[in-house]
Amino acid sequence: MSTRILKQLIAVGLLCNYASAFNVSIIKVVEHEAINSVVDGIKDELKDENIKYDIETCQADPVLGYQIATKFVNSKADVIVAVGTTPAQCVFKFAKSGKVKLVFSSVTEPKDIAKNFDNCNTTGVSNFVALKPQLELFKKLQPKLKKLGILYNSGESNSISIIKKLEKECEAQGITLVKQSIQKSADIPQAINKLKTGVDAVFITNDNTALSGIPYIVKACDKVKIPVYVSDTDQVAKGCLAALGPNQYEIGKQTGRIIKRIKASEDINKIRVEYPNTMEFFLNNEKAKELEITVPVDVLKEAKCSDCKKS
Repeated sequence: MSTRILKQLIAVGLLCNYASAFNVSIIKVVEHEAINSVVDGIKDELKDENIKYDIETCQADPVLGYQIATKFVNSKADVIVAVGTTPAQCVFKFAKSGKVKLVFSSVTEPKDIAKNFDNCNTTGVSNFVALKPQLELFKKLQPKLKKLGILYNSGESNSISIIKKLEKECEAQGITLVKQSIQKSADIPQAINKLKTGVDAVFITNDNTALSGIPYIVKACDKVKIPVYVSDTDQVAKGCLAALGPNQYEIGKQTGRIIKRIKASEDINKIRVEYPNTMEFFLNNEKAKELEITVPVDVLKEAKCSDCKKS
């Protein structure tokens, strides 16, 4: 067999394999480590599958999100994965009309997409974290915590849902919630400089806009020696004091397992929305020392952190 014929056969084989690939199109709400960790988890879970990926970011812009969703639908994606609430909302109308299958991931409040997903070709994984145990943790670290500041994007529906729940929980625990809204990442410097005055700590939940500014938020709060708490465990390494929440990479792997089921021809309308399988507690003990916060021994024992058990 000539070399030319062999190359042609190989090329045909590759084309056939490419054509038979399962097309997974991913829309990320913004670019930051937590969202990227979700995508990494999806890819690693699907590494043994024949998958063709198309990945874009909508920058939390519904107009851009809808444009990307339209593009992916027209490209005949087998599944569109929306990482974050805004892109999920953009894709949902296409899924509801039967034009595509939607698997959302890292969405705090699935009801912000739709009240129910019956026969809407939609399922996914939420990253919701119960607020009560988070506040209880903050009070263990700061027994005198009275005012908790929160920075959030008032345009993110998942953040609005969290704020409403957080207000009730803070009231029940005797904490005053001090809110500061932003519209875009560029608003963070001015907003955090305003928020950090007059609060005992700052809390950043799963708000994608606020998370994108974590390094600046930590730097600003360090100047006045107040801790930053987060729901995203990946952010503790950036100088936040503590986080109680799901591992975003594992959220991605959990999402990947749902995609596997759909690829195996399971009816998406029979796959229930899932929530984090595990919760993790991360503590930055060096930050606690810097802030002169004494961490109780029982809290140290529960924490995941390379230096948590050092004296």
